[in-house]
Amino acid sequence: MRGAVARGITALGVIALSLTCCSVAAAATPTNDPHEVVHVPVAFRVLNTNTSGAPCLSDGAAYTVRGHLVGQRAALGRSGGALTIYLYGYEGGEWNWDLKRPGGYAYAERMARAGHVSLTLDELGYGSSGRPSDGNDVCVGSEADVTHQIIGQLRQPSYAATGQAPVRFGRVVLAGHDVGGLVAEVEAAAYADIDGLILVTWADQGQTPWILQRAAVAGIDWCTAEPSGYVHFATEEDWRTLLFYRADPAVIDATDRRRNVNPCGIVRSVPQTVVLDDADSRMATVTAPVLVVFGDQDTLIWSRSAEEQQQNEFTSSDDRSTAFIPDAGHFPMFERSESQFRAVMGAWLDGHGA
Repeated sequence: MRGAVARGITALGVIALSLTCCSVAAAATPTNDPHEVVHVPVAFRVLNTNTSGAPCLSDGAAYTVRGHLVGQRAALGRSGGALTIYLYGYEGGEWNWDLKRPGGYAYAERMARAGHVSLTLDELGYGSSGRPSDGNDVCVGSEADVTHQIIGQLRQPSYAATGQAPVRFGRVVLAGHDVGGLVAEVEAAAYADIDGLILVTWADQGQTPWILQRAAVAGIDWCTAEPSGYVHFATEEDWRTLLFYRADPAVIDATDRRRNVNPCGIVRSVPQTVVLDDADSRMATVTAPVLVVFGDQDTLIWSRSAEEQQQNEFTSSDDRSTAFIPDAGHFPMFERSESQFRAVMGAWLDGHGA
C-alpha cells in the first residue's frame, strides 16, 4: 500500500468489498407523489483500510457505515442522477447535515425540496455506524478510503425508495465541513473519483493559536489518558461560546446534546495530514470543480486571508470559487442566515449538474 500501513487487509479486499452495493430499505408510508421528499436508510459494508497516502494507521477490519439518501421520490427512482455526499468534522454526526429539531434546520430535506439528492451519514467511529474498539484505529486517511469505497458502491446499481427501479449515481459531489473538509480533499486527491468538491469552514492554513493548542492537548494529553481512544475535541463551553455567531439558542442546545466523541486516530492524524498536504502539494492534483464556503464571522480558526487562499491550493482545477455567508460562524447551516448558505450551495450544485 502507498503511504501509511493499514494492518491486516490487502488492497484486493477493498476492491472486492466495494463491489457489494449498499443495502437500501423501503421508505415508510410510500405515496405516488414523485415530488415527495423521502429519507431512505442505507448501509455500506466497508473495510477500514488506508490506501490514501495520508500518514496514519487503521485496523483493516470490516464495518458498516449507515446513513440516509434524502431526495424526491422521482429522483431516487431515476438511474444515473447526481448526488452530494456530506461529511462533517469534530463532534459531528449525521445530524450535522439534517437536524430535525428544532424545525427549520433540516438542510438535506430542504435541499431535496429544491431538487438535490444528498447522502447524510454517520462516519466510521461515530453514531450508528461501526466503531473500532480502539479509537486510534480509524484516522483521516482511513475515513478518506472508506468514503472512496462508498462512492464506488453508489456508482453501482442499487434499489431506491420506490423499490422498483435500479438506480446508480452518475455524478457524485463530495462536501466536507470542518475536518470533514480535510477528509474530503484527501479523498479527492488520492482517488480522483468525484465530480465536484465543496469545503465548508475548512482551510489548510491560518490556524489560530487556540486550535493549535487544543490539537496538541487533545491528541497528546486527552487521547493518552482515555483508554477507549475516543475523546471530545471541544468542551461544552467552547461549543456554546466559540462556534456560533447569531444562532438560535435552541439550536445550540440541540447540537450540544448530539455531540459525539471523536476517534483519537482522527484527532492525532489531522495535524500530520495538513503538514503532508502542504509539503507535497497534493491538492494541486485535484482537477474537479471546487467551492470553498465560510461564515463571514467564523474567527475561531482561520484569518480572512487564509480563507481566501484556500481555493488557490487547487491549482489544477480551472473552476474554483469562495463564498462567505453573512452573519454566520463556524456552522453556517445552523445560523439564522442558513437560508443564504443553502442558496449558495444550491446555486453551485445547479451550475455543476448536481
